[in-house]
Amino acid sequence: MQGRILIYDDDPVCLERLIEVLTSLGHQVDMELELNRTLSRLERDEFDLVLINTRDPATDEVEAMTRVKAIRPDVEVIIVTGDPSVSEAVTAIKHGAFHYLSKPFKAEEMAALAQKAMEKRMLTIEVNELREMLGSRTGPKLIGRSPAIQRLKKSMRRVAPLDCTVLITGETGAGKELVARMIHQMSPRADRKFLAVNCGALSEELLSNELFGHEREAFTGASHTRKGLFEAAEGGTLMLDEIGDTSPSMQVQLLRVLQERAFIRVGGTEEIPMDVRVLAATNRDLAADAESGSFREDLYYRLNVFTLRIPPLRERRDDIPLFVRYFLDKYGAEFGKNVERVSDEVMGALLSHPFPGNVRELENLLERAIILCDGPTITLDHLPRSLRDQPSCLEVPDSPEAMPSLAEMERRYIQRVLGAVDGKKTEAAKILGINRASLWRKLKRQENGQGE
Repeated sequence: MQGRILIYDDDPVCLERLIEVLTSLGHQVDMELELNRTLSRLERDEFDLVLINTRDPATDEVEAMTRVKAIRPDVEVIIVTGDPSVSEAVTAIKHGAFHYLSKPFKAEEMAALAQKAMEKRMLTIEVNELREMLGSRTGPKLIGRSPAIQRLKKSMRRVAPLDCTVLITGETGAGKELVARMIHQMSPRADRKFLAVNCGALSEELLSNELFGHEREAFTGASHTRKGLFEAAEGGTLMLDEIGDTSPSMQVQLLRVLQERAFIRVGGTEEIPMDVRVLAATNRDLAADAESGSFREDLYYRLNVFTLRIPPLRERRDDIPLFVRYFLDKYGAEFGKNVERVSDEVMGALLSHPFPGNVRELENLLERAIILCDGPTITLDHLPRSLRDQPSCLEVPDSPEAMPSLAEMERRYIQRVLGAVDGKKTEAAKILGINRASLWRKLKRQENGQGE
């Protein structure tokens, strides 16, 4: 059972061995030195397990756990203390701690305990997902089992039943509309309409008419009254895609609609009340745009009630085989072809590709390959030349004398991953399945010409 672990420890000197053991088991481990920073981190990110280990006599471990649980009620918590007592242990368990561990302890002992806590956490998630499946309608599905997607699914389940605005961020082709449709399907509004509009594809005049509708004779050619999307989606959900591309005047109109829950048709004078849940999506950094003044700060805060970030495909490479299977089935049936698999070379090329176009790019690649394929297996010949000629970081010469060492192969792969994510070490560490500190140590050893 692999998951994401946050360690709150105000004296991290002796933690290196514990972090090493936990990451070797596949867990993603993060650490904070202060309680307030720990709580802030929990508000931003999803974690499966929190380890609390403080030496500050002014900090009560059970109180710290209570504050953790107030933010993430479903997270598992292990408390470590140097001054154990039966009464405190009972109190901790009563308030929701998974375990109360006294020091000194061995890293392997804590790792085994963390595994058990993770098993409980995963079981809880599976039960919730089963209940969701049994109670849900047929609708869009988010493919993936990677930790990044599991965290996204958990956040979606958390926010879907709540009638609040959601800001969905992600690169082009990552699946923002799919996530919006799933939120709608899991919400109490699922029986009503889901409508979407690409704000960046329309001029301001056309977008205003599309969203708010118009009155008869509002402009030349307006022979009758027309309802806009806010009216058409009454009781349901409206997705404003690429909202970061709207004009300043349109941003003012949208802010007023969200604040007043009412709008005025083009050419009209009467306010029309609305009951519509708004989901906004963008591939831009709206926080930076708001800070620079290119996007209204008040509208950003109105939209940013709850944010969902869709990870790019390069951060969830473990999901690529699942997508391959899905698209083979989908387009094989659509084109009447019995394409059963991709070759190992093709899978290797797909796993090495950075996919700037994300899932949409992968889908287009496989759709094209299935069209070209006349047999049961997609080979490199069915891929575009740019993908076939892509150098692999794992290419090994045939001659045993020229074969690189394991350390050299690791160096090549790390550099390949860093190149794919534009040198962002946090993203690279996620892809590599290690924490940022481990990646930093590996890079320092490579700089110094040392092996592991």
